[in-house]
Amino acid sequence: MKKLTTLVLIVALMVSCKPEAKVTCLISGNVKNATDKELKLTVGTKVDTLKLNADGTFSKEISVTKPCDAVLQGTKLYASLYLAPGKNLAITVDGLDFNKDLAFTGTLAAENEYIVKKGEGEQKSQQALNGAYRSPSTPADFKRMRDSIRLADLDFLGKYTSDKGKLDPAFVELQKTVIQFGYYGDMNNYPMMAGYYNTDKPVTPADWYSFLDGVILDNPALLDIAEAKYFITSYVSNQAIKISGVPQEKSYNNPEVGKATFKYLLDNFKNPEFFNMLAFASLKGTIDSEGPNGLDEMISLYMSRSTDEANKKALQEMIAGWATMAPGQPAPVFNLPDINGKMVSLTDFAGKYVFIDYWATWCGPCKAEIPAYKKLIEDYKNKNIVFISISVDKDKAAWEKMVKEGIPEVDPETGKPAVPAKMIQMTWIQLHDAVKYNKIWLVKYIPTFVLIDTKGKIVNARAARPSNPELRGVIDQLEGI
Repeated sequence: MKKLTTLVLIVALMVSCKPEAKVTCLISGNVKNATDKELKLTVGTKVDTLKLNADGTFSKEISVTKPCDAVLQGTKLYASLYLAPGKNLAITVDGLDFNKDLAFTGTLAAENEYIVKKGEGEQKSQQALNGAYRSPSTPADFKRMRDSIRLADLDFLGKYTSDKGKLDPAFVELQKTVIQFGYYGDMNNYPMMAGYYNTDKPVTPADWYSFLDGVILDNPALLDIAEAKYFITSYVSNQAIKISGVPQEKSYNNPEVGKATFKYLLDNFKNPEFFNMLAFASLKGTIDSEGPNGLDEMISLYMSRSTDEANKKALQEMIAGWATMAPGQPAPVFNLPDINGKMVSLTDFAGKYVFIDYWATWCGPCKAEIPAYKKLIEDYKNKNIVFISISVDKDKAAWEKMVKEGIPEVDPETGKPAVPAKMIQMTWIQLHDAVKYNKIWLVKYIPTFVLIDTKGKIVNARAARPSNPELRGVIDQLEGI
């Protein structure tokens, strides 16, 4: 495997040099048939608002200190962009269909045209790749296909550069790195994906990861490249799962995997930016999902080893926020409309235990819990406990439709709709909260389940799911249930 040292150095020079003063990139355009009053432009973690004039035009100087990816979003608009300091980009797009009449002008036009054309080809490649995860395809078949896609991507870049003759050399080198790390990412994910799609788990060769021979990952410039950052994050996660010994299906936001992640980062990455970013992401994911309980050792280690003051401050704020959701704390009082428009408050159920399910119509795992939730409600209908579902759908009409129609019953053996068809009716208390209270309740992932006692105090802000038998044991032990 040819070393990427030279290529990474080129990219490092391109994306890491920081000028003393901020530089800007002018982004402008015209949205035909505009349905939005503004667009959102995301660069890294920063979100800029682009106000649309009455005729759909917009223009704004965006602060960028180095070449970077960006995302432009509207209600029906989503476009991946490339920006660079001292350059300009003008976009023409149809607000009702962003694939229609999308065009670029300006000094960054050629680079952004390439991104669009490359994305069209990637959709076709991904469809072919999805089939290669499944039997009778073997690991060798998958590798041959992925190798051919990588070579085709490089060939397309070469021909596009030759034909257009306008691509910035730094952009070309960046795209070579993007293509290479896209390849690494798919190769890294193959064992997991093939195991998911096949009952006869394919055995990957012992030298499967030889594609990384000679590749230097300990370079912070790579964290500015989405594909490289994704690969490194995924690779570190896979290595941490192996170190922890936790089964893949139980590894998501698992504290033991988090500890192994910290160890792997400290042992294998000397540059502090990797620990700053990836260890923080691991901690944040677990805290957002389950809260900070049991994470004292990891939190203390991060606070002592991280050099990122912004991340440390954010971590302290997360911990402080969760203190309000600790067992014994008063549960935030909500006042929300039910499916008939009647306002319902938590205080309406004083003297009763309350079990809340935060969910959404578009959430597969949420809907998968509904049969078990309905059975739980039926089994405890004569007990001193109230069961509530609170939808976080921004599309209120979609919530109303699903609640009124129910969801199709699924055959547990096949995972497909039961025959004959039967709908599970959602007849218990159904409330809607698009924004306000789920933020107060720190709901970052769904489904989220919360148990509240008869005095309106939190028993568990992250209770077990209805499908988990442990939940019934907890409810049965409640005093006065």
